[in-house]
Amino acid sequence: MESTLMAKSYKMVLLLAMLERGTSRWHAPITPQEAAPFFHRFLTEKEYRRRIDFSDKKTLRLKEYDEQKVTALITDMPMSMWSGSSKGQITFDNGEFKPQLEIQSEHAELVHVWTREICEYRLHGYFEKKAEM
Repeated sequence: MESTLMAKSYKMVLLLAMLERGTSRWHAPITPQEAAPFFHRFLTEKEYRRRIDFSDKKTLRLKEYDEQKVTALITDMPMSMWSGSSKGQITFDNGEFKPQLEIQSEHAELVHVWTREICEYRLHGYFEKKAEM
């Protein structure tokens, strides 16, 4: 997560959607349908996010929420792409995106907080860099 390449913010937005589920469930499998409302809302609620990552030919038509189209986008990228480049750390099978993590219960809250901090840092850095271009 700290070093994954980001041509778009989609991987970190998906991760943030997962983190929103809380300390005990954030790393549980997630479907594109589950992630779609948060994913769309996050990328469209701020003008700079829409302009940077939701304004190409494929995503421009997603200005208004359409679950099927957003789900298709998430399925293709980031879910399929991230699982394919994760060297087995993430799988995407039968419509479920699943990090291959085993987190000891005594570390669950700390791992959740740190993961969220890294995710938010990566998103901030990504959008700052793109805004300068």
